[in-house]
Amino acid sequence: MLKEARALHSAGHNVHIFCDWPGGLPQEDSIDGIRVTRFNWQSSEHISEDTLKHFFFVNLVSSEVERRVVPYVEAASQLNTLKSWFGAFLSDEEIQMLDPMYYKSYSKTHSGRERRARKFAHKRLLWKIAFRFGFGNASKKLSSLRSNTREVRERFRDLYQLDSFVFAENLRNLNFDETPDVIHAHDIYCLPAGVILAKQFDAKLVYDAHEYEPARAKKNPSNGSSFAEELEDDCLSFVDQMITVSPSIANLYSNRFKSKPALIFNAPEVASDFLVDYEEHSEGNLSVRTNAGLSADTPIVVFTGGVQTKHRGLDKVLEALVLLPDVYFVALGPRHKRDDKWLLETAGNLGVADRVKLLPPIAAADVPFAISSANVAVCPIQDASLSYRFAMPNKLFEAAFAGLPICISNLPDMRDFVEGLRLGRTMDQTDPQSIANALQEALDHPERFTPTAETYNRLWQDYSWEAQIKKLEILYDGL
Repeated sequence: MLKEARALHSAGHNVHIFCDWPGGLPQEDSIDGIRVTRFNWQSSEHISEDTLKHFFFVNLVSSEVERRVVPYVEAASQLNTLKSWFGAFLSDEEIQMLDPMYYKSYSKTHSGRERRARKFAHKRLLWKIAFRFGFGNASKKLSSLRSNTREVRERFRDLYQLDSFVFAENLRNLNFDETPDVIHAHDIYCLPAGVILAKQFDAKLVYDAHEYEPARAKKNPSNGSSFAEELEDDCLSFVDQMITVSPSIANLYSNRFKSKPALIFNAPEVASDFLVDYEEHSEGNLSVRTNAGLSADTPIVVFTGGVQTKHRGLDKVLEALVLLPDVYFVALGPRHKRDDKWLLETAGNLGVADRVKLLPPIAAADVPFAISSANVAVCPIQDASLSYRFAMPNKLFEAAFAGLPICISNLPDMRDFVEGLRLGRTMDQTDPQSIANALQEALDHPERFTPTAETYNRLWQDYSWEAQIKKLEILYDGL
């Protein structure tokens, strides 16, 4: 998102980003000259009986809205009524603390310490209210406040992709001091808000689908239903232009959208001279080899991105490491205690923990420089859904622009990219022996996958971020 925003800003557009509000950051901010407004998109503060009146486009997904959103709206409306009653005795800050998402929203995106502090503040406020209003009518209202808080939290969990309605209502209630000409909605969670705001301001709507949302490998309702496609279809008729990230995903959407989406690859922001002599940039503090404390002759397999317990295939890579006794595995990216613990415990059980190194994240634009000191990159995504099957993740392009041989899952879009440019080889991502064989070949014969000058030229012309910027500018010029 930020890369596209920078590109549009550089092209002369007045870009204003609206996004989630992580703790510790200002609500109003500026990044690279781009105005940023953060807000608590999960808040129930603005939810009322009138909320659903704004969702004029609901049709195919109406039964799920009735089943999931309506009960949430009813519970949130009751909670807001109770909060208004207590508002006569509490400060605005304390009223915010009564919101059921005050600390719950910190479960994934913030440190455990911050979440625990917020939870304690929330509980302490409830105790304060209990001591002050412990008897009579106030006591009943406090009991109702607690039960409604729990119900809103439970109803919110049951929304799944329909929590995009909550995002839309909170965004709609912000003050817009400028009238936008274009609304650029990133992923399905912003799409309903995009439809509402585009109608409100008579603006064009761009839908930027970073994955194939109907087949995203994520938790869905226990009854097996998946209503993301219906939600998208209700919105797509109001979309003017669409963007996505791989040829196969573009083909899937072209069957549902009025035209084939523009294809903008998630390439790193590297300069053209990096392609000529990338090795000179990998020295010093950026080098994964240096930061992992490994010698120049130590074989390194590198993985970029966050460690996850599911669908990333890193357990299979660790099993392959058992078959490669001299090879080290280095992961560069966001560090999360639970996932890192799983990876290191898995490595320990396999007897390879001493050959696994976890490095903290660095600036996205620096990743190709950092990993170019490794020997081979691995991308073992599992075939967990259509969205995963047709993925072309940024780690793929990071490795390509770093000049590394790439061992990738035998999935169509990644395979076409790597084999078409002779940048690496495919492997059976479910089979540790196949992964080991692919890695060993890349380590033993890197010359087979060393990009030629012609390959570099094609890589730059078709897949560089500079090439993607040109496509983005053409799309905006056509709005």
